[in-house]
Amino acid sequence: MPIVVFACKSNSCRSQMAEGWAHKWLEDQIDILDSELKDFQDENEEIGDSSDDRWSRGVKEHVDLLKDTVVVSVALDSSSVFAEDMMSVIQSRTFHCMSRKKVKSKAVDAMKEDGVDISSYQPKTIDEIIPIIKGSDDTIPAEIVPESTSGNSSLLLLENIVLDNVEVDDFTPNKPVDKLIVLCSCGQEMKYKLARRSKSVEEWSIDAPTAASKAGEGDEAYRRVSLEIKNEVNILMRSLLGSSC
Repeated sequence: MPIVVFACKSNSCRSQMAEGWAHKWLEDQIDILDSELKDFQDENEEIGDSSDDRWSRGVKEHVDLLKDTVVVSVALDSSSVFAEDMMSVIQSRTFHCMSRKKVKSKAVDAMKEDGVDISSYQPKTIDEIIPIIKGSDDTIPAEIVPESTSGNSSLLLLENIVLDNVEVDDFTPNKPVDKLIVLCSCGQEMKYKLARRSKSVEEWSIDAPTAASKAGEGDEAYRRVSLEIKNEVNILMRSLLGSSC
């Protein structure tokens, strides 16, 4: 089961765009292959050939692979996902009281222009995607155990978070993520938590549309960045999942 993770600091714009485009690529490829397979089967029926040759089996297997592919985006900085002050989490030791931030509306609008709906997407923390990348049906953990604070901001040390009595570190040796894509500039420590769980890591140099917009480009920056990400995602997905032939 291939697993692709797109990450940026707050998971509110670029990584969400990338997740949306990756899902769109998968859906398009499945539709194309399903159509080709149906045409092939219809032609065989017309000539009375019911054989299931190597090509059709390969297409079916590839469609199954695409359907099983996991694509998810995540925030590298867990504190940026929620609106409340992180100190309330330290004091209450739970995420339940917190208000989750939303994907930037201008990013949603830019994607919508090209027929991709990410309006239902939400920023996610690393601990929340662990069950997803592990193929588990576990619900989002009810309790997060912070280990320490640093400076003026409270930081969750995700290395020590407990998910249903299973330490996150227990997942590390298997490296479940096939490809981690980082779409922001950030310190090595911030990336390390996911990089150590990934077989391969890439960093994409993609402008932050919010900064570009404020610098004078206006809202068009979001559409430009969306299309740049689309191009990179398409290249990535083709390289990872290729062809059935």
